[in-house]
Amino acid sequence: MAVSVFIAATLRRYYPDYDPLKGISIEVPEGASVEELLKLLGIPSSEVKIIMVDGTHARTDTRLKGNERVALFPAVGGG
Repeated sequence: MAVSVFIAATLRRYYPDYDPLKGISIEVPEGASVEELLKLLGIPSSEVKIIMVDGTHARTDTRLKGNERVALFPAVGGG
């Protein structure tokens, strides 16, 4: 099943050919978790601080159903 993934900021270094306008379309096994998706992408889960699935906050153990839009964000610093 396919999901669309959008990667923000410093997480993009793990996917060098990433196009922010298109995102990534990736096939994952049915019922895969966000954690499994991160492993497929080569992004350490420890670096992902915010996960959104179809605009709703999610966790690494959230199961995917297919055709979702997954957005991944690192910690944001500032002052």
